Amino acid sequence: MSEALAGLEQLARDRTAREGLTVALAATLERAEQARHRVAEARARLADEQVDVDALESMSMTRILAGLRGSRDADLDRERAEAVAAEYQVAEAEARAAAEDREVASLEARIAEHGDLDARRTELLAHREHEVRIDPASVAAGEQLTELATRVGELRARTTQLAEADAAGRQAHRALQEAAQHLGSAGSWATYDTFFGGGLIGDMVKHDKLDRAGSLMQRADLALRSLATELADVGIGAVEGVGITQLTKAFDVWFDNIFSDWAVRDRISKANERVQWLLGEVSTIGIELDRRRQATADELAAAEAERERILTADV
Repeated sequence: MSEALAGLEQLARDRTAREGLTVALAATLERAEQARHRVAEARARLADEQVDVDALESMSMTRILAGLRGSRDADLDRERAEAVAAEYQVAEAEARAAAEDREVASLEARIAEHGDLDARRTELLAHREHEVRIDPASVAAGEQLTELATRVGELRARTTQLAEADAAGRQAHRALQEAAQHLGSAGSWATYDTFFGGGLIGDMVKHDKLDRAGSLMQRADLALRSLATELADVGIGAVEGVGITQLTKAFDVWFDNIFSDWAVRDRISKANERVQWLLGEVSTIGIELDRRRQATADELAAAEAERERILTADV
């Protein structure tokens, strides 16, 4: 292959990769904006909860009324716990927003690495035109080879993008499976009817299980967001009813609601149902990615065979 053709092929790969990254960046910027909005909402809720705690801790009408009812200690415990829950939600929202911001920075850096592709194309086409003029008899073949070089470059870039999406899908599936295994044992965790009435949960084993579940859900949540970015890169917005938006909002039932009421066992059950659904959807996405990878491989093989035919036609 001539130097210009090799350059055009690489240019096509870079252009296709940049286009995919640009689409992914747009989707990530939207998620980042939503994440910042969620942080603001969570901080507002925390401020409200702290006001309730302060009211019960200070000499106020609220404290007097609570004391008359004989419920001040229970009320104060509840308000303090709700404030802690609100702090948890703020921390989770901030972690999500930070992750989205890091992804935006990473995508912007990867796009910038490609440099001025239009200038490269102008230079390479001029070089290729010079090569063809050297042998006027090969003008037709030269034009075909130029088109094929671009096509092969695009297909090779698509192959890389699909492989990256497939890897992200497998990682998300593993994270979901681990979360499912942990959440699946929720029925044996004893009954979490309420956090109050009988006092806060005293069994540290139960606390450890909740902490572990939260950690696994966070890991799966990040894996799904990474998958969403890679799917946007290859132009997959939805597959068999599941869209990128659904993937990136998959765990709201856990992060937003685990402390919104105190029926924790019910929340664990709902989170487990959500994880099981997502496992099926991620598997469906994997099947679609496999189909596209095979189709791309077939197109690439055909293009390379055609290029070889042209190059060896006079041999």
